[in-house]
Amino acid sequence: MKLRNRRHFRSGCKALLVLAALFLTNTQVHPATTLDGYFIALKSCQAFHSKNKQTNPGDVKTTEMMAYVVKALNKPNGDYLQIVVPDAPVVEERWVSVSCGVHVVDAQQAAVDSASFDNAEMKPTTSLTSSTESSENVLALSWQPAFCESKPNKAECKALNKGRLPITEQQLSIHGLWAQPRSNVYCGVPKSIQALDKDRRWDQLPELELSDNVKEDLGIAMPGTASLLERHEWIKHGTCHRGVGGAEEYYADTLAVTQRINDSVVAEFLASQVGELVSTQTIRDKFDEAFGAKTGERVQFHCGSDQGRVLLQELTIHLSGTIDEDANIGALMRAAKSVSLGCPEGVIDPAGLQ
Repeated sequence: MKLRNRRHFRSGCKALLVLAALFLTNTQVHPATTLDGYFIALKSCQAFHSKNKQTNPGDVKTTEMMAYVVKALNKPNGDYLQIVVPDAPVVEERWVSVSCGVHVVDAQQAAVDSASFDNAEMKPTTSLTSSTESSENVLALSWQPAFCESKPNKAECKALNKGRLPITEQQLSIHGLWAQPRSNVYCGVPKSIQALDKDRRWDQLPELELSDNVKEDLGIAMPGTASLLERHEWIKHGTCHRGVGGAEEYYADTLAVTQRINDSVVAEFLASQVGELVSTQTIRDKFDEAFGAKTGERVQFHCGSDQGRVLLQELTIHLSGTIDEDANIGALMRAAKSVSLGCPEGVIDPAGLQ
């Protein structure tokens, strides 16, 4: 379900941040110095009354992708920020771990409604993402058995190669949805979390707060969740998707487009050709059949080699326009620029090591 249809924005609360003007603040400050700006929570964390005693009246926690007014840092290079949590019981000023999110400031004061700063009723309901969702995207879909030929030790590949993921021979699997240009990554993500991602320490990335339905659907459509791929894709690419619903909306969008492709003659054709060498132009023709003339020109194919075989590993599908649950996939594809074919042919790899 699209979160834009059930946003949590309170009446009178205005946008606090302009993402184009966000940057990380220098935390080398004196303890008594009041910090400017906002704390963007990247996950749900305890908001302590006393950080030393770890007391938390009301069991208050931060809300993922929300902005809170920052008051102070506990010490130079400290590990706790003091933020304002409106309506928190006992005291609204609470301490949260700096690892919970990112401290940002507004570099263009004129771009922000100053009245909202002085509004005593202001609530921490500002999404990290801007109100303008990414309209230029590339959806990367993998043929999972081919991917697992080269990555047999990944958890999802162990399962696949033992025959426990037969659905991967019937449909394309999600790699990710990438906001364009491709360099548009890690939007608002602190360098400490970027470092974890780049080091592939995905188990240390913030756990995503997703609805049960999205988690369940993602577990089927994205086998890489077994290796926490969904955390990596959100941190690197999803944060630049800029939908107001954060990770939930990002993956709802991704699932919506993927499902329509997997329900089409495209996936039906691929499943019928397992083990065969297939012309990628033929797959483009299937996109035209499913989504309208010239949509296939917006699909590029990526192949890899395995013991002398050329395997079709991934399709990248170019989309222009805002994605939502009712979006016309054909229209999104036709609005994008045409791309080169990529590899001209590849084997549709069966599951299991060949």
